[in-house]
Amino acid sequence: MDQALAQRVIHVTTESGQRIQGQAALQDEELQWTFVPEAPWPRGAHRLMVETTIEDLAGNNIGKPFEVDLFNDVPGSLTNATVKLPFEIR
Repeated sequence: MDQALAQRVIHVTTESGQRIQGQAALQDEELQWTFVPEAPWPRGAHRLMVETTIEDLAGNNIGKPFEVDLFNDVPGSLTNATVKLPFEIR
């Protein structure tokens, strides 16, 4: 992953969509994304938001299959603009 691209397309929000401010970084040869919030985590539901435009050096991205069976129908375009991964702070 590219550091600059990752900083633009990966972020954390509250359940209501408010963005959590903090420092994000890629580590472990750009295989691991870390995030440290500026303020203590607020309790409750949150989401890790990743835009489907993020891709690795080979052009793979989370908005389409990495491997495609050419004998099956393949969607012609990306279906989601953002992948949302929910998590909760207790």
